[in-house]
Amino acid sequence: MLASKLFYAAMAAGIAFIVIGAASSVYSNMVVAVPLDNTVRPGASDIITPDMNVGSTSGIMVSGSKFDIKIEDPDGQVIRSDNNITSFSYDLTAQKAGEYQIEIVNTGSTDLMVNGHAQTKSSPLALSGALMLVVTGVIVIGLSLRFRNR
Repeated sequence: MLASKLFYAAMAAGIAFIVIGAASSVYSNMVVAVPLDNTVRPGASDIITPDMNVGSTSGIMVSGSKFDIKIEDPDGQVIRSDNNITSFSYDLTAQKAGEYQIEIVNTGSTDLMVNGHAQTKSSPLALSGALMLVVTGVIVIGLSLRFRNR
């Protein structure tokens, strides 16, 4: 009796692991929209590095006291660079796949408000975690077969 209950519980757990792992693997290949909401203190800098696919978009708005801003593509070529400005707004569409760099340096005397969004790739680690869940589900189902009634 106990072996039968254990069999069904382990089978259910194994199936749940496999379903969750499969769903997670689908999500790991999707583009993720990340909010860019931050405050940069006077004398400090912030570097934002979204890893973008071709056609992904990013929008950034910065306001406050004086600051410098530079946006570079994955090859290190400057897309836009402004110095000693008090307000900035830019919409970026990725022409190349890779890690873009947005560097903001607060040269003023008050905090800067950074707002916006960036579409980034999911982490490769996310896919390996999902696959580990699927493998765990298969192992649990295999172990549950030892508890079935004969």
